Amino acid sequence: MQNISLAPDGTKYPLPTDAEAIEERKILKSITEEQRKKGRKIVAVQGLGFVGCVMATVVADAVDEKGEPIYYVHGHQRPSPRSFWKIPVINNGIPPVSSSDEEVPEIFHRCVVEKQNFRATWEDYVYELVDVVVVDIQLDATKPAFGEAEKGFCDLYAFRGGIRTLGQHIKPDCLILVETTVPPGTCEKVVKPIIEEEFTKRGIDITKTPPLIAHSYERVMPGAKYVASIRDFWRVFSGVNQKSRDLCREFLSNVLNVKKYPLTELDHTNASELSKVMENSYRATNIALTLEWARFAEQIGVDLYKVREAIRKREGTHDNLLRPSLGVGGYCLTKDPVLANWAMNALFGLEGTLDMAIRSVNINDTMPLHTIEIIKQVIENLKETQVTVLGVSYLENLGDTRHSPSKTLVEFLRKEFALVKVHDPYVEVWPEIDETVVLHDLGESLSGAQVVVFAVGHDEYRKLKPEDVVAMTGGKPLIVDCSNFLSDSIIAQYRKLGCEVRGVGKGHIK
Repeated sequence: MQNISLAPDGTKYPLPTDAEAIEERKILKSITEEQRKKGRKIVAVQGLGFVGCVMATVVADAVDEKGEPIYYVHGHQRPSPRSFWKIPVINNGIPPVSSSDEEVPEIFHRCVVEKQNFRATWEDYVYELVDVVVVDIQLDATKPAFGEAEKGFCDLYAFRGGIRTLGQHIKPDCLILVETTVPPGTCEKVVKPIIEEEFTKRGIDITKTPPLIAHSYERVMPGAKYVASIRDFWRVFSGVNQKSRDLCREFLSNVLNVKKYPLTELDHTNASELSKVMENSYRATNIALTLEWARFAEQIGVDLYKVREAIRKREGTHDNLLRPSLGVGGYCLTKDPVLANWAMNALFGLEGTLDMAIRSVNINDTMPLHTIEIIKQVIENLKETQVTVLGVSYLENLGDTRHSPSKTLVEFLRKEFALVKVHDPYVEVWPEIDETVVLHDLGESLSGAQVVVFAVGHDEYRKLKPEDVVAMTGGKPLIVDCSNFLSDSIIAQYRKLGCEVRGVGKGHIK
């Protein structure tokens, strides 16, 4: 195994040695004892990804009526070459994620450097010391065939391993709060049996001290309101027994803004888990519906976005109509319907499928192909056509490339033998596409472009002046607007400069 962990900025961090692990355990024990003397409870956050790392700071930032921290937080990340770098970065008070939210670096510095009640570690021993574990292990759905989400499944191997680690270390009265989005039935049929098995191996009587397991899902939006979407937003929760629910309510009430955003308690963890995946399946279906209408609007000369705004004026029933775009990305809408569909048979032994939700995923996964269809209406043969894709993250003003629809766009453009360059001001590396260089010089990105695709609505792109874009390309490129990023007045300026303009759902500009 490699002994170096490479950070996105290229910095190399050596993986810890056995001697360092021994020293780390001493440090963890000393810190915990010191914090308990201050009357603070101890929390571990398992997994320091896009949700876990910020959730850890929100917990550490929670204070009592005297303004004193309620918890000390240990963030735990496995010491793998892929992710160990997060630990030294966090322990320097620097967030391991890129976001346009100014509160992200502020809260990391405040909790790590000023309050000194948040620290990251790789040592499993930390779980022996804590009162609460918040589980934020990444759990994905595998879709083995493009556009065939019905064949998708959930590989729980790594998740089970993480839960088993908890069972081997935690105290019997430690609350396990699963925050990871999981298939319905996971707490009851996966987490609980594993913890019971490991407790029994340790001689713990699970009839007298049954495991304390709860589930509460976040609704994180890692953009301009990244921190607030965790702290200042509604939460749903439940537990496998009444004590689990009580402890979960107490913890969330201490950490989140529940006065303004009250908690919702459901009867069972199955209900809480189903709530998350159904919520995101609804959004995925909402978006998929708009693509059909976008195609229709393009064919009959209609601006779908103006139609959408007219419909959204019906508050309370239609104001949540979403918009068509390049496609759907991110960690939730692309996988949650698949998790639920898989759970029906794999965890509950039921027949049938969630047909509408799965069809929505298929539509959304293949949505980037429609942008290529739009380009080919103007340039039929894309061989050696220079295409610049502006934006590779899945969301504006964010550096998260997970399941970005730009990946599908680039891959299929290359299958058409187009010459593709990509630009994104927030992305250092794009691990999902091998050997793809994400350019940060806009002029270099646009130079020679025959097609410019506005794929993501970063503020930097919305502020571009048409005359500057045209000048940087050195020609009169086809401009493609994937999600109403360009106003009619800006489109008119591009056309006045001699550019063809097309857009998803923009039939009125032909």
